[in-house]
Amino acid sequence: MYQQHLEGAATFGGMWQHVLKSINKVINVSMEDRYKTINRKINTLIEKQIISKPHTTHQTTGPKTHIQPKVINLTKIKFTQEQMEILNLGPQYALEKKPSTYINELIIETENAIKKIEPKWQNMYRHQAAIRIKQIKNNNKQNTLHKWQQNIINTIKEI
Repeated sequence: MYQQHLEGAATFGGMWQHVLKSINKVINVSMEDRYKTINRKINTLIEKQIISKPHTTHQTTGPKTHIQPKVINLTKIKFTQEQMEILNLGPQYALEKKPSTYINELIIETENAIKKIEPKWQNMYRHQAAIRIKQIKNNNKQNTLHKWQQNIINTIKEI
């Protein structure tokens, strides 16, 4: 992947950052659409399972299918409804990191990239990167929903 970034930077020159940002935006939009579709399908299946209306026109003689919940509590611990909802999101559900965490990672990655540039250009890029990182730091706030969910997860961990 690193090699592909270098090839893209060589091909597109100074526009590579904008091309990469555009590619990432298109990928994110398509993935969000797919996840919305999948979640909508899962929700309709769950609703059909929960609200099983009796069929008045005909009866099926085959076995009824039953969808298992994602979380089965085998402990004696009683979880609240909010805690169960978050646990039902599954292990693949990713909470947003705190802005300070990913800004620190961004600083480290930026510095590693700048070290690979010719020494005479490094200070200029460091200055530009510092300005952009300050802008990102000032503009980024953690999503309140993810913050609330992280608090609930922390209470589950304490139990």
